[in-house]
Amino acid sequence: MRFSYLLHKSALLFLGIGAATAVDAAAEVRLPAVLSDGVVLQRDEPVKIWGTASPGEQVDVSLASRKASTTADASGRWTVTLKPVKAGGPYTLKANNAVAEDVLVGDIYLCSGQSNMELPIGRVLDMFADEVAAYENRNIREFKTPKEYAFHGARENVSPAEWKSVTPDKVNSWGALTYFIAKKLYEKNGGVPVGIVNSSWGGSKIETWISEEGLAAWPERLHRLRVNENDAYRDMLSKAERKAQWLWDSTLRATDAGYASPLKWSDPALDDSSWESVELLDDSWGKKAGRAVNGSHWLRRKFTVPASKAGQSAVLRLGCIVDADSAWINGQYVGNITYQYPPRVYKVPAGLLREGENSVVVRVTSYSGAPHVVAEKPHKVLFADGEEISLEGKWLHRLGSRMGQAPAVTDFFQNPTVLYNGLIAPMADLPFRGVVWYQGESDVDINDTYADLMKALISDWRRTFGNQQLPFYIVELADFLHPSNVAGRAEWQKMRDAQRRAADETNGAKWILNSDNGEWNDIHPLDKKTPGTRVAEAILTDANK
Repeated sequence: MRFSYLLHKSALLFLGIGAATAVDAAAEVRLPAVLSDGVVLQRDEPVKIWGTASPGEQVDVSLASRKASTTADASGRWTVTLKPVKAGGPYTLKANNAVAEDVLVGDIYLCSGQSNMELPIGRVLDMFADEVAAYENRNIREFKTPKEYAFHGARENVSPAEWKSVTPDKVNSWGALTYFIAKKLYEKNGGVPVGIVNSSWGGSKIETWISEEGLAAWPERLHRLRVNENDAYRDMLSKAERKAQWLWDSTLRATDAGYASPLKWSDPALDDSSWESVELLDDSWGKKAGRAVNGSHWLRRKFTVPASKAGQSAVLRLGCIVDADSAWINGQYVGNITYQYPPRVYKVPAGLLREGENSVVVRVTSYSGAPHVVAEKPHKVLFADGEEISLEGKWLHRLGSRMGQAPAVTDFFQNPTVLYNGLIAPMADLPFRGVVWYQGESDVDINDTYADLMKALISDWRRTFGNQQLPFYIVELADFLHPSNVAGRAEWQKMRDAQRRAADETNGAKWILNSDNGEWNDIHPLDKKTPGTRVAEAILTDANK
């Protein structure tokens, strides 16, 4: 994905964590990031607490009425196991000087996969705004792991992150699917606190989440890991790719007539009488002789605002655009998105819209595909009272600069094992009640081997967490692709069949129906409530057996 290297900045920040310069700092007892304020621990199971200290240091741990002591080993690691605690709280967890406040005991689940697991509530508010706004619950919490991968073995910790409860200031960053899972579990399970560790990464492949041991049957994948685990090589390649991107972007901007012309093409005063008239949702404006034209495309349109709406704030909705865009209203910049998937929702400030004729300008940047505006999405100016002005139909188009395809970016997080090392192994001491898995979009091309990889992942994680009965709930891929794309839809169905086969052939694994849900034009469908409810119901059914 374009600009995906930006997602790796958190990994670089991690390198500086804990670089103590004083002897006293090194002697502090430390709890791992996941055992921080607001953590939810598993009820009715032995509670494992772990961390670091000075070698040989005594560590005294307490939670509720449970206490235990131990001594840090030669490497400074320590672990204690407390007797089970019933659902409740809040409690204070203490390990010498290290303290975690507001600890709850309930049921905790590991939710993992790619973007449809990661997608935040803020992205589905078109469908669920009223429901989300009306609900607050401090007894359901989510810990979203930072985006960090590791090439050189399993890590013991992740960078600091926050346990977030469902409150107005936090809920929009919750995972949408995990929100509906947790909400339904809480409502149907007698108010038992629910904790979610959301360890997901958009675009990730299944092999990235499996340990080296788990991938032993696929040596070719481990050989690819060996190629890319050289730090100097990755650093060199990343620098070269960033430079190539910068040169491509710089050349595009320097040669874009929309910026270079004395009167910029975003200016409503521009004479656009010579521009070609196109249909916004017809992708032919992004092609020449039937081939996609990469670079920049400018789209302009006038629209009329009635006197009753003049001066009001509004929202510009442009659906989804392939690939990137910037937008202006009456010559004023209102926003941009740098890749194709997020919906374009740009605020139009009060005072900008005027009675009568107004202009909207969109600069579309195409990196390597077919530039177009996605059909059957909102394309309008929307006011607070629900009134709207449609922007579909005829627009004016002109090519700003024609470019070759943008340089590729190597997504190192897609290497085998590196997400297991960075994000799953550090959670090995948490006794999860179950695992929810929603992934597969990135692996449709290997649907013939996916079932075996899924079964290997389940076995691998059960070994990691020391629980051979750990339940797995595999969410089926949602409906996607236009009905006319017969070949593409067939491949997606093969992936769904592989998901179901993996569940059917594994004890303690369940397949969650989701193919009756989705949107043909959006790989990230809004409805996360339907699969979330089905996951929760499957969990509750198992609990009541």
